[in-house]
Amino acid sequence: MYWTKLYDPDRAPAHWSEVILPGEYCVFILDAETRTPRDAEGRPFSPGSEAVAICGGLEEAVDLAESIVNRHPELCGQIYDRHGKSDEPLRTVYEPSVRGRYEGRPYARRETLRGLTLMSGGAVLVLIDVRHDLTWMWGYIIGAKLALIGGAFLVRGLIGLYGHRA
Repeated sequence: MYWTKLYDPDRAPAHWSEVILPGEYCVFILDAETRTPRDAEGRPFSPGSEAVAICGGLEEAVDLAESIVNRHPELCGQIYDRHGKSDEPLRTVYEPSVRGRYEGRPYARRETLRGLTLMSGGAVLVLIDVRHDLTWMWGYIIGAKLALIGGAFLVRGLIGLYGHRA
């Protein structure tokens, strides 16, 4: 396992995705809530110094991510293969006590409730504006946008609930 900068103009090749070999895996350490890159101690990187850990195998990458998030529960580790972030992570590692905040059934339930709340609020604004013959117009505009965003949250939450059904 070794750490390498994501982009190093003094290295050939300069981008990290060209350094990683087939069969190797990379671990990105992120703040679990904001998804901003962090180092292994949970500190933000200075501009231009962002790094990734490259491991010789998937088990080594999972062990590294688990050891970091066990020491720093506010972090998560995303594990990718040599194709990098062009695909979904192969695995996302959270500290077990905080996992429900970011994935799984509790998270999907919160997303569903957020979606229903936003859609309901949007529908109320649209109905108020329609009852006043669209003279206010902002109720319709804001309500339609809230309903659209709420629909996205609702669908995402329902898909999560379906995916994590008991």
